Amino acid sequence: MDAVVRLTVEGDSATGAFTRPVEFMKLRAQRGSPLPHTDYLSVGPLQDADETASSLTEEEFVTGRFTDLPFVLGLRLPRCRHAVADKREGARPVWFYSLADMSWACVLFRDGGRARVWQWGPRRLWDEAVRAYEWWRDRGSPGLHRFGLTVSSSGQRVWLDNPSAESWPLDVSPA
Repeated sequence: MDAVVRLTVEGDSATGAFTRPVEFMKLRAQRGSPLPHTDYLSVGPLQDADETASSLTEEEFVTGRFTDLPFVLGLRLPRCRHAVADKREGARPVWFYSLADMSWACVLFRDGGRARVWQWGPRRLWDEAVRAYEWWRDRGSPGLHRFGLTVSSSGQRVWLDNPSAESWPLDVSPA
């Protein structure tokens, strides 16, 4: 999900809060390249992946396209894309793809059962997603309006509630 941020320039930096989600047609140059799902699985096939279970439920994690959690996942999981598939026969897969290497993860939520998780590669993407979810939940599930951005010559930093409080670098390298 994309969001609008209103920045105020002060000296050699600009700071401001995110104001609302947006969606618009991106130019081809602004779109990420298509993810070759089969390329990821040919490098790290499902049968070679580490398989575990997750206590997170579909209702907790799959919150919808224009909700706050996908925004937070975008901020907290650098160089990663995730895709929520349609639900079929009581099952919904959610995929994570690293843009830095060929790591991937898939969590399969099933109605009435524990979610199964497969991860392959050096990045444990589902573990990162769970940590991002817990971070967000532990702070009261903040909405995007509580997040902000500071841009300076030393980079871009995202913050929660206050630019001088908790912040982390925003990875803006091309996908």
